[in-house]
Amino acid sequence: MSTDPHRPHRDSPSSEGRTSVDEDWTQLRTLLLSPEQTQLDEIRERLDNRAVQPRDVSRVLPEAFAVRGERDPQLSTVLTPYVENGFVATIRKSPRAIVDAIAPIMGPAIRQAIARALQGMTQSFNHSLDESLSVRGLRWRLEAWRTGRPFAEVVLLHTLRYRVEQVFLIHRETGLLLHHVAAEGAVVQDQQVLSGMLTAIQSYVRDSFGASPDQTLDHFRVGEWTVWIEQGSHAYLAGVVRGTPPETLREDFQAALDDIHAQQPDALIHFDGDAAPFKTTRTCLENCLHAHYEPPPRPSALKLWILGGAMILLLSWWGVMAYQAHARWSNLLVELEAEPGIVVTMAKSTLTGYHLKGLRDPLAKDPSVMVIEAGLEPSSIRAVWSPYYSLDPQLVETKAHSMLHAPTTVKLSVEGDTLVATGAASIEWARETRRLATLVPGISLYRDEGLVTTSIPDLLERVNQTVVRFRSGSSIVEPSERAPLGAVSMALRELDQAASQSGQRMRLEVMGATDDTGPLARNIQLSKERARAVLAAIGGEQLGDATIVIAGLVSSPDQRRSTGEARDRRIVTLRATLTVANRKNETARP
Repeated sequence: MSTDPHRPHRDSPSSEGRTSVDEDWTQLRTLLLSPEQTQLDEIRERLDNRAVQPRDVSRVLPEAFAVRGERDPQLSTVLTPYVENGFVATIRKSPRAIVDAIAPIMGPAIRQAIARALQGMTQSFNHSLDESLSVRGLRWRLEAWRTGRPFAEVVLLHTLRYRVEQVFLIHRETGLLLHHVAAEGAVVQDQQVLSGMLTAIQSYVRDSFGASPDQTLDHFRVGEWTVWIEQGSHAYLAGVVRGTPPETLREDFQAALDDIHAQQPDALIHFDGDAAPFKTTRTCLENCLHAHYEPPPRPSALKLWILGGAMILLLSWWGVMAYQAHARWSNLLVELEAEPGIVVTMAKSTLTGYHLKGLRDPLAKDPSVMVIEAGLEPSSIRAVWSPYYSLDPQLVETKAHSMLHAPTTVKLSVEGDTLVATGAASIEWARETRRLATLVPGISLYRDEGLVTTSIPDLLERVNQTVVRFRSGSSIVEPSERAPLGAVSMALRELDQAASQSGQRMRLEVMGATDDTGPLARNIQLSKERARAVLAAIGGEQLGDATIVIAGLVSSPDQRRSTGEARDRRIVTLRATLTVANRKNETARP
């Protein structure tokens, strides 16, 4: 054996043989175990590389859900919170998509619910309206007021024959509620509790009487409600009915139950507590919500005749009143058109009243007075009158009298556009009228050829020269004295108006006297009676406010100084004086 390390090493024959054996074993192992080794490497790569797992899981996930879901509900319990959260997040993110998805389902259901609600409301309203004006309707209103119930409810109780208020669909084996519907306005308690109660009642009755499973309870009554039960092979239907239903109602219940068994056979057989599949039975159950009411009693022929007669009398009365009102309205229009100073431009009769428009002279007659005289209510006429000056001769003459303050002794007349004055008046009034006459509307010219003018002094002198003689012991005015007294009366009126126009007041003293025949007291009394007789003859009480009238007797000294004959002392004299108008100078008339 060589000990030199730098000398080339020469393998021994035994070493070469061992190396060859190892190579052979390696080749043999490669040939024999290469596929398994490759698979082990792939499995190790899958376990080490997590990115590969989702793809692998996705291949088996549907089958895994199906297998686990058939075994127990734990998978549903675990996934429920995630599904709910995801559903809520989806609604918040895109509510429109949810609305579009459920619209085909919710739309028909909502329309059907609204239609049923409107149908129930219309039916209740029709019943209340039919009975609102009848005798029994008034009696029911009294009952509603006494009991505090709504009138519609009282009408329903009295006219209702029967109404199916609730319908329960209950699984026969488990006693669980499959679905429930109720009529509009029905009082609904806990449906699950009622469902369990119905099942318990049936079991209790069957056990109490030792009945076989085929012998079941078909109805029972609680107060005004009756519960009808119809049995099916896997479910039974219970209807809560108010009133007395007909036996044909059971046929409807049974038909609805048969339809449900035909539509949901698998769901009924394999029912595991989930009632969701039975929501589609709502239409069948709602078809059982029947309601029948008593029709309102038909009115008798006598009532119809009385009602018809009353209507005919009412229409006749209305026709007569309308005709009379139209006649009054027509007469009023004729009178308005004929009235001077009133021009009707619009007249209209409507259902709400009468309407008038026109022109009215201030001196024309008041239209409201004409309305009252025509027999119409002033409140029923709406009138609008615009003021204007009428050229009607009658109104022009009235305006002239009002504006010119014509005395009663003067007569004014209108001839076309000319004002004509006749009679007697003072010089002052005649002079002032010539200046103002053409200012009267409708007057262009003025003529007073026929007017006699006198001055105030002439009138005073004419009055103061008046002496009325009497027979002995008499206070009666002699007929021969009355004609002169008429002229004096006219002069007094002219003097009264002249005093009023000139701002003065006239003081008229009527003094009576007697002769020496008879006692003094009688002569004083006779003097006063003669003065009052003359005052009445001249119309002293009818003179204007500008005149103060005093009736008395001649003083004794004046009478004693009289030296004439006795007939000249049985007289009444007049004495008129003018003073400046002053309230303090006024004295009461005798």
